[in-house]
Amino acid sequence: MGTSGNQFKNAPVVGRLMAALIEAVKNGHDHDRHPLRYRCPHSGNTVDLGSFSRRRQVNEESSCTCSARA
Repeated sequence: MGTSGNQFKNAPVVGRLMAALIEAVKNGHDHDRHPLRYRCPHSGNTVDLGSFSRRRQVNEESSCTCSARA
């Protein structure tokens, strides 16, 4: 859908992140107040899913090709 395949390899990771987020919220986690942190199974690194939150602070230095300023 518009990515010309350049995001194809990201799909499994995004699926895992979304599954973790959905499962946490289904079990009562308040992601808006306490953004979920996901631990990557292979690297052990942690991803702060608050970075993708709808309530994240807008980066004023960004070209902002999104509708965040609308």
